[in-house]
Amino acid sequence: MSLSTRFILLLLIAVVPAVSVEIYNDWRLRRERADDLRRVATAQADMLADELQRIVTGMAQLLVAAANAPEALRDDGACSDYMARLQQSFEFVSNIGVTDANGLVRCLNEPFEAGTVSNADRRHFKVAVATGRFAVGDLFVGRVTGNKVFGFAHPVVDDRTGQVTAVVFASLKLSWLAEQFRLKPLQAGTLVVVADSNGRIITSLPGPDRGGQLLPDDWAALLKRPAAGLVEKGAESFFGTREQILAYIPDIAAPQGLNILVGLDRARALREIDAASLRSKAVALAALATGLLLTLMLVRLLVQRPLDTILGVVREVQAGNLAARTGLRRSRSEVDQIAAALDHLLDEIGRRIREKQAIEDQLRSARDEAVRISAAKTDFLASASHDLRQPLHTLALIAQVLSRPSPPGQQARSAQIVSRAVSHLGAMVETLVDVAQIDSGRIAPRLQPVHLAPILSTIHNEFVALAAEKQVEFILVRCDDWVVSDPTLLSRIVRNLVSNAIKFTPAGGRVTVRGTRSGRVLVLAVEDTGVGIPPEKQAEIFEEFRQLGNPERDRRKGIGLGLAIVDKLSRLLDHPVGVESAPGEGATFTVTMKACEPGIEELPPARNPALRIDARVLVVDDDALVAEASAALLASWGALVTVAVNAPDAIAQLEAASFDAVLCDFRLPTGNGVEVLRFARARASGTLCILISGDAPWNIDAIAEQEGFPVLRKPVAQDDFVQALAPLSQPRPGGAGE
Repeated sequence: MSLSTRFILLLLIAVVPAVSVEIYNDWRLRRERADDLRRVATAQADMLADELQRIVTGMAQLLVAAANAPEALRDDGACSDYMARLQQSFEFVSNIGVTDANGLVRCLNEPFEAGTVSNADRRHFKVAVATGRFAVGDLFVGRVTGNKVFGFAHPVVDDRTGQVTAVVFASLKLSWLAEQFRLKPLQAGTLVVVADSNGRIITSLPGPDRGGQLLPDDWAALLKRPAAGLVEKGAESFFGTREQILAYIPDIAAPQGLNILVGLDRARALREIDAASLRSKAVALAALATGLLLTLMLVRLLVQRPLDTILGVVREVQAGNLAARTGLRRSRSEVDQIAAALDHLLDEIGRRIREKQAIEDQLRSARDEAVRISAAKTDFLASASHDLRQPLHTLALIAQVLSRPSPPGQQARSAQIVSRAVSHLGAMVETLVDVAQIDSGRIAPRLQPVHLAPILSTIHNEFVALAAEKQVEFILVRCDDWVVSDPTLLSRIVRNLVSNAIKFTPAGGRVTVRGTRSGRVLVLAVEDTGVGIPPEKQAEIFEEFRQLGNPERDRRKGIGLGLAIVDKLSRLLDHPVGVESAPGEGATFTVTMKACEPGIEELPPARNPALRIDARVLVVDDDALVAEASAALLASWGALVTVAVNAPDAIAQLEAASFDAVLCDFRLPTGNGVEVLRFARARASGTLCILISGDAPWNIDAIAEQEGFPVLRKPVAQDDFVQALAPLSQPRPGGAGE
């Protein structure tokens, strides 16, 4: 195959999409135009139906007015005179008059022979007498005038007997009706047909008057359908029409007794599109012929030399030289364009090779980061395991001490050691849960205006005793500013920073908390005179289980998660945390926040004093040790305690006796704590139901909130027990000091 032939074939192939698009556009335009025709046909049919309804309503109002006129019920010439005046006043009325109950005409707007004209066989008369209401008839020829008209009737009903005593009737001029339709803004060439309930044409346009003729069967069948619709009809010789888009409204949807047909000539509507399509095709063929001729000329004049250059580059690329280029500039020559495309392709290949290398570098970096994170998690778990074993080991040792006879005072000291170990264990578990919640994204900040003064005052009161015990001066510089933050999460940030500062400040040192506002920014600073932090270690202190000044792993200095939590919460709240420190010069931690105008301040709830519990309490826990310890603690407060070890046991206890409060573990061997508490509340609505759980908050909070149960989290502090049972408690006789 010659080069010229190949280019011609390529040109033809290139033209195929354009031809396809042209064909598609032509088809789409025709379809859109057909859709427009359907919408226009429907809209025009609706418009004509509204016009018919207006005419029928006008006729009904006219007949009602005539029926209520005293002249209409008289038998003398006054009735005919009155009807003549009405006919002259309303141009659309052909005849108007009154018949008796048997249909015999009593008066008419024009002269007639009394006793000889009857409407008894007219549809509008029959329907009016049968229904006692205004009636629409059908097409008929007037006996007096000989004109084709359309009839309407309205009965006159005796109020005492309810019987029809007379019927007022009128006929509509079909020429007037046709003229009303001609005045409507119809699309050129629109076929309009109005037919009665028998399928007889009342009026039609354009063309000759076909009034009184029956519709073709397939057109008449449309009027029997239960609702308005749209169909496409072929050529119809009766109306002299071509292919039509026909909208129809049967008398079920149109005014009763009147049917409407509106047809649009499909070929006429698509004539412009067909002409434009023909012109477009002619232009396309001319362009194709010109393109073929130019292709033959350009191939002979411009292809050969650039093609040799292209082939030379291809050979170099095959040899491995990806830097080879044709150097030909883009021009109208297809070969030059191919050369430029080849150069562009080689540039793109080079770019993608570079991108691939960059992605491989990123993957290697991501792999190294994953290895680092895995190692960090391993270190994290190892540290957490070690720190959790310490208080557990302490408890095991004290358990051995308590199992043997002890000298006086030893039991009290052992109890203090157990209390401290449990406190350390609970704090570590709570801290680990905090880290897990933050890392999982389950903590969602609720930003609002926050007053710093009460938060800082509460934290000062909380830590002032600890600072005094360590002989550290704790100074709070009052700050009355407001910031945009989450009060709970902000309190945890400041509390962790203050706790960290006091822990690592030696005796005789000082910790200061102050806030400084500059415009819309407030910087809260926690300053200490502790050992300081080397610059190269200042980023490391925010990692989990990192403590620079605690090589001996003193539990009183925490487990190395406080600053990690500060870092995570500050990122969550968008409160950047900074640190300035040097060895031996103390450290200053800063939290930068957005200042705002004062808002509404919420006061924290007051804590209950020490209380005595005089109530029957059911404790449900499958762990015997936990159940016994809970029962012993509650009994020491005066409660009468019953223990159940599973859900069936608890339900049996609740059925056998009444309890003032039920403390139930969430996880039970059979069933769960929620089911037990539901049963207890159903048995006695006043029972205080408390759910106890060691699960993560996101597993329990939604259930507890839905059920309305307060939740105590293991390990439960004594104050939390007392506060939860406060509704059933009474003050101890000796107060908090007993």
